[in-house]
Amino acid sequence: MGHTDTSLRISTALKRLPPFPLVASKVAELLTSEPTSFQAVADILETDAALSAEVLRLANCPLTGVRYSVGSIVQALGLLGSRRVATLIMTLGLSKLIRRAGKSEAMRRLWRHNLACALAARHLAEARQRDSSQAYYAGLFHDVGRLALLVQDPVAYDQALATGANIDKMERAKFGVDRCEAGTWVIEKWRLPHEFIEVGLQHSDPPPDSTELTVLVHQACQIANQLGYSLLPVTGTAELGPADELGYSIAIALNSLESEFGM
Repeated sequence: MGHTDTSLRISTALKRLPPFPLVASKVAELLTSEPTSFQAVADILETDAALSAEVLRLANCPLTGVRYSVGSIVQALGLLGSRRVATLIMTLGLSKLIRRAGKSEAMRRLWRHNLACALAARHLAEARQRDSSQAYYAGLFHDVGRLALLVQDPVAYDQALATGANIDKMERAKFGVDRCEAGTWVIEKWRLPHEFIEVGLQHSDPPPDSTELTVLVHQACQIANQLGYSLLPVTGTAELGPADELGYSIAIALNSLESEFGM
């Protein structure tokens, strides 16, 4: 079956997929590449009034610890730091997709899994002195194909969870594509970093020639599952107790992010 036919099936299955905010991608790329001024970032971000308003709202959230009102994007960047703002922007962009699924149990589980994976990936990258922002984003979007499919029909996923049905088979039967095919299409459609495609395709079982980023997200995904942040129940894994430092920090950060984004 040709690439054109596959793309047609995916575009049909994901016909209600909203666009990812292009400004969010541009800002995140600018903040994580060469050193740049806060004003340059603010100039790009302010071309999207709605996104700017959301960043200011989040900057003024009590959970950020800022003690006085943040009135401009430049001020938010100065007070929160570029990495925090970039994280807020990218997570905000994905959360807009999540909200379309309503009060779905499957979406709640998958959203928490992706956030936990992103946080674990950032921790692993920091420990290895690698790009922690790139690792966070790769973890956040590693299963974006399944997220996009779930938004199309959250009831089908909730039913699969309730009955113990095989979700991979359900996706193929219902949508005609699997999460990996959907993920590749979404990453290209949203103009996200091309490196995320390999992460999405190979993170479950990385081959020997996988990139370091793919292996890192694979390990972060395992950590998220071991901590209980998984779509499906995980068996045969060592449990990380509540006193585990990494598990505790992920739980705190995850709860903070969910509060910030009203999830």
